[in-house]
Amino acid sequence: MKPLPLPRRALAACVLAALATLAAPGVQAAPIGNLTSLSAVHGADVAKGDALGWDVRSDTGVQLRISLPQVDVLRIQAGGKGGLTEPGDKAAPIVVGQPAAQVAYQLSEQADHILISTEALSLRIDRKPLRFTLFRKGDATPLWREVQPLSLDDKQGVQVLSSLPGERYFGGGQQNGRFEFKGRQVPVSYSGGWEEGDRPNPAPFLMSSRGWGMLRNTWSDGNYDLRDTQQISLQHAEGRYDAYFFVGKDVRDVVARYTDLTGRARMLPRWALEYGDADCYNDGDNVKKPGSVPKGWTDGPTGKTPDVVETVARKYREHDMPGGWILPNDGYGCGYTNLPETVKGLAGYGFRTGLWTENGVDKIAWEVGQAGSRVQKLDVAWTGKGYQFAMDANKSAYDGILNNSDSRPFLWTVMGWAGIQRYAVAWTGDQSASWDYIRWHIPTLIGSGLSGQAYASGDVDAIFGGSPETYLRDLQWKSFTPVLMGMSGWAAAERKHPWWFEQPYRDINRRYLKLKMRLTPYMYTLVREAEQSGAPLVRGLMWDYPQDPAAYTEAYKYQFLLGRDVLVAPVYRSQAVSGGWRKGIHLPQGTWYDYWDGRQATADAKGRDLDLQVTLDKLPVFVRAGAILPMYPEMLYDGQKPKDQLTLDIYPHGDSEYTLYEDDGNTRQYQGGAYSQQVIRMRQTAGDVRVEIGAVDGQYQGQEARRGYALRMLAGQAPAAVRAGERV
Repeated sequence: MKPLPLPRRALAACVLAALATLAAPGVQAAPIGNLTSLSAVHGADVAKGDALGWDVRSDTGVQLRISLPQVDVLRIQAGGKGGLTEPGDKAAPIVVGQPAAQVAYQLSEQADHILISTEALSLRIDRKPLRFTLFRKGDATPLWREVQPLSLDDKQGVQVLSSLPGERYFGGGQQNGRFEFKGRQVPVSYSGGWEEGDRPNPAPFLMSSRGWGMLRNTWSDGNYDLRDTQQISLQHAEGRYDAYFFVGKDVRDVVARYTDLTGRARMLPRWALEYGDADCYNDGDNVKKPGSVPKGWTDGPTGKTPDVVETVARKYREHDMPGGWILPNDGYGCGYTNLPETVKGLAGYGFRTGLWTENGVDKIAWEVGQAGSRVQKLDVAWTGKGYQFAMDANKSAYDGILNNSDSRPFLWTVMGWAGIQRYAVAWTGDQSASWDYIRWHIPTLIGSGLSGQAYASGDVDAIFGGSPETYLRDLQWKSFTPVLMGMSGWAAAERKHPWWFEQPYRDINRRYLKLKMRLTPYMYTLVREAEQSGAPLVRGLMWDYPQDPAAYTEAYKYQFLLGRDVLVAPVYRSQAVSGGWRKGIHLPQGTWYDYWDGRQATADAKGRDLDLQVTLDKLPVFVRAGAILPMYPEMLYDGQKPKDQLTLDIYPHGDSEYTLYEDDGNTRQYQGGAYSQQVIRMRQTAGDVRVEIGAVDGQYQGQEARRGYALRMLAGQAPAAVRAGERV
């Protein structure tokens, strides 16, 4: 996306003017008073789809409703004189999950309180004053209690909850540079910028390390004040209160229930995991943007969209470089010419075609259904008119692909709200390349995932500036994330194509993109997990290693895990400044293998910190002992070669198991059961390693009729013998 002539901050100010503003800090709304009555929600309302619940009245005239959409989900609503109101959803609602048909519960009334319980939670309602306390069922210590009664007036709703000193908090959507917020304020609002500390895709969601979470069902800006060690203050700028609370045993349960309610990130097409490329090729060969391309660069002979085929796509293949999709109209006023010809030409080199969208999708039925485009990247000039507008815009683009093809929609957006994960990649916006840019994007992706945004990213080496070394280091670590894209056409220093750079950078770029392609089955299985449970692909320590002393902190915020088994420590300092060292890498408990040379490092319950010497071509990557990493044959794009051989990269340690997921990689037929799973088991006893490759269970179009298997194991010496069945 190329900037508007209007300065970005000025544009942001215009956007923010359309959004609600928070009340001044410290302003308190009126408390809701004492409980006067509680009655069950009418059976007819439940029959119409309302959740099981109770209507509550206070002596100040406030009306409340308590409902149980699920056994482990509680909803509390409150309204003033106007009664209870919904958030005002339009085309794209915040909540899409449906309440359970039945939820078993118990209700008991005491002189000073009422207790409502399910098998997962208990809510205590104090009568005087009317206050709530939430428990995990069976626990004596509450998850939270209202330190003061819920406060509500026509401008804001404020809830103040208890907090334990060691409790940690996550959420807030995409908060650039951060993922843990104890001791901080969390603005839940679009910040108008895209740098560290900004908020491109906020969400009114908060999650505790103690296994509870909250969604405020609102389109209004909020502020979560988490600075006090004993209490937190949660505020939104509207005269209604509407919150869902999730109760689980850990953050996994909370994210699962939150994404069940707001919608899961659906499976991307397999080719969406490949490198994407973007620029405008329909502007007379850059005549309107002098100084925005390197000296000597030309888009092609005609200055029209089809130039991209030979100028860019062909160069990928000439340089033996992977790449999967291209946006040839990425720029304000760019437009396109001869789109069907461009789609066909790019397909000849193995690329899908996408379109950047600055002002709507009125032509999407033709663009997708006839011309054959398959990607939409939505610009802030269109989507930046407010959260509801942005969500509706994303839905319209998503539906445009859904309704005019058999493909899975693939969208990128720079503005969203709770639920955006069901439509698009949460993209961090336009920035300038730097070492800091690499650094702060690491916790950004972790935090996005903890808010249900399973797919999040920023441009490789940003949109402005850049250097061969920053491009290479940014590409290296993003090759271990699900989605990545380079945006050319706004940096005189360089093109953002991996093949554009001189040696040794070009070879190293190729090496990492080819490795990403080979790791597709591992990553694609994680894509399936994200749709089924909401689990992020890019993870912090808390997800799989919650017992690590640093798991819930930002002590090691500049590293991440791809799934459970692969730990990546991005390099965010130059070789000259770092002296060729990546310091402060933290390994959680267990044995870990250096991916490149097989050296082992063992960590105890406290974890282990280490410094690693790195050359330009080495990104610190470690694999958990016991891991099984499935790998496809080397290829430049999905479908270039048959997947008739599967390499299993094995790291034996005790007993372990891996379930491989596969489908056709493009259509939505998997939703009807057209997919396969295959269980692979491994056991190490003394010096023997046994690998059992189970039968493929399931079928889909394009499935390999036969497949060979290769085992790769890093070892200090060759095995004494290898047995396959009865053969030695």
